[in-house]
Amino acid sequence: MKNSLLIILLSFFTLGIFSCSREGENLEIEEYTGPMFESENVRIMITDSTVVKVIMSGAKQLQQQNGDVEFPEGIKVTFYDKSGEKISELTAQEGFKAAEENFYRARGDVYVRNLQKKETLSTEELYWDPELHEIYTDKFLTIQTEDELIMAEGMRAPEDFSTYELVKIRDSEIILEEK
Repeated sequence: MKNSLLIILLSFFTLGIFSCSREGENLEIEEYTGPMFESENVRIMITDSTVVKVIMSGAKQLQQQNGDVEFPEGIKVTFYDKSGEKISELTAQEGFKAAEENFYRARGDVYVRNLQKKETLSTEELYWDPELHEIYTDKFLTIQTEDELIMAEGMRAPEDFSTYELVKIRDSEIILEEK
């Protein structure tokens, strides 16, 4: 009886060992390539001597494994002057910053508004260099002032959009207001 029980136990043990063995199979582990971090309702403040200079915000921020940062659901960048007054805003449908480069790319319905001069730039793609404090594009753009609609291809300006240098100016229109 003890021998029968021992044979049965050895049979189950042997069966268990061979059924778990996967000899000859190459198991490949699929590498995860998605974002390392995902944040919602992000607000990033950039200060200089405790004075807020820039506030970046977005509904969602993704940090990729290679260090790239994406704002896939829109980005808003607000610029402030030395006294802390809001002077301009940049908005876009999406934002991107490559890890190895220190500039941001805004894409899709990009608007830059100078709040003091009441001028608005509109384009499909725009770059912001936080080190040089500049915005620029080589795409078609329009600038709406209080009395003009300016069209051009390419532009460079300080991030507060107080002045601008246009590259290829197209036809512009004077806007007449009815009184």
